[in-house]
Formats: sequence, structure tokens, C-alpha cells
Amino acid sequence: MPVIVVAGEPGAGATTVAVGLAHRIAHSGRSVRLARLGDDGRAAADAATFGLLDFAEAVDGADIASGSDAVTVVEVPAGADAGTLAAQQGARLVTVGRGDSEAPGGAVLHLMTHADGAGPLRIPEDRTLAAPMVGELVEASRAQVVVRSIEGDAAICRHIVVGPIAPVVGDDYFGRYPDSAVVTRAEKVDVALAAMRVDPVCLILSGGSEPSPYLLDRVAASRSTTLLVAPEGTVETVRDIEGSFGRSPFGHEAKVERIGELMAAAVDDDALATLLGG
Repeated sequence: MPVIVVAGEPGAGATTVAVGLAHRIAHSGRSVRLARLGDDGRAAADAATFGLLDFAEAVDGADIASGSDAVTVVEVPAGADAGTLAAQQGARLVTVGRGDSEAPGGAVLHLMTHADGAGPLRIPEDRTLAAPMVGELVEASRAQVVVRSIEGDAAICRHIVVGPIAPVVGDDYFGRYPDSAVVTRAEKVDVALAAMRVDPVCLILSGGSEPSPYLLDRVAASRSTTLLVAPEGTVETVRDIEGSFGRSPFGHEAKVERIGELMAAAVDDDALATLLGG
């Protein structure tokens, strides 16, 4: 039973990598299990995420050494002695860290497979993986939720789009940014209605004013947009929410699909065989 221990510094993406590796292994035809060790602040949520995956069996940390033909991917909390655990289990150790400034496109994740001299694998930063959930934008902007979409607080926003000063003609402006959080003044009803033609994930009205009844009707009919009213101006609201990008916990179906794609591109058959001890 091969065991892979995944460890990383806080915020480096250990959960993302653990799920991505499990996805890659499962799609190579192997059975795979996932376990989350520790009792830190993210442990319960990460374990719950593992339990929702249809390509891997979520198991308790106490079961990682039990007899099974499946590959077991084990995420350990930041600061844990992952090397000792890996040695005890006869496991491969994958450490995850932020990339260097020389990497194209900025920071990347490093997968260091400490087995047979394998080198680092690079997973580029990705907008979908970095995207925050609507609930995080609500908290960051201290906004009032006026209308919730069907997906609600769990929906993810891949872009922040600021409403233009001039009136918008057509859908070209907002349509360039799918799955967006649009921020515009509550008084700019024409801009907000133009944004609604592409059904943004989230529409944030800045300035604290009540939304127009016309806009309320349009949002209610959409059912795919959450409408918020933020107390501060547009600049301040954007400043408040932009820090949510790249800090959102892993745990959305779109993110699972995306890390599966990125991991498939990064881990070829030879690298996978090395990781599994083949």
C-alpha cells in the first residue's frame, strides 16, 4: 500500500496538492484514499472536503496504516514533523512551498518528491484556485446581503470588475470577465443593469444606498447572482475584497476539477511511477 505524505507551510496549498495528487492517481486507474491529520483550524474543513470527492475514499488518520491496496494520500498540518511520519510509514514525502520570483507568471507551487532523486514539479498559480467564495467577499466588505443566488455563499468569483464611469453599451465590458464580482455605486443603476446582462456571480453596490427596485427585480429573476450592499465607496470596497484572492480555502467543485487538470499536466507517467515507487 503506497503512502504519500503531503506537507506545506501555511497557505502554500497542501490541501490543493493532496486533492490534485489523489485525482491524478485515481485517473491513472489506481484506487486512492485521502486522510487529513491534526486538529488545527483547517483540519475539520479539509476532512469534510475530502469526504465529498467521488474519486477518492476519505479515511480517518488512524486508518492510514491499515491493510489496503489503495494508494493513501495523507495531508499533515503545517509545522508537523512530516519527515518522521513518512519514515515511519515507509512513505513518499511531498513538500509544498511557494515558488521563486524567477518562475514565469509569478509564484508557483513546488512539489518536492523526496524519492529516487526526483526533482521539483511546478504547478502555476491559477485564477480558479485563487478565487474566493462569495461568503468571504461578504465578510471582507462588511456588506449586507440583499439577494442570495442559488449557490449562495459557496459560489466562487474569479475576477473583480469595477463598473465604468461612463454608461456601458452592450455586454463587451462585463462579458470579458466570467464568474466575476462586479463593484459599482448603488446610484449607477444603468451600470448595474448592464452588468446583470451577463449574470455576474456577485454584484456589490458600494456607498450603502438602497438598490433600485428595477435592479432588485432583475437580480431576483436571475437567481445566479448574489446582490450585496457595501457601506464604503467603490475604491474602499475593492481594496477590502481584493485581499481575499489567493487566500481562500480549497473546497469547491470547480477548484477540484482545475487542480486535477493542472496536476495531470505537471505529473507525467514517469513522475507518477517514481512517486508511487514504481
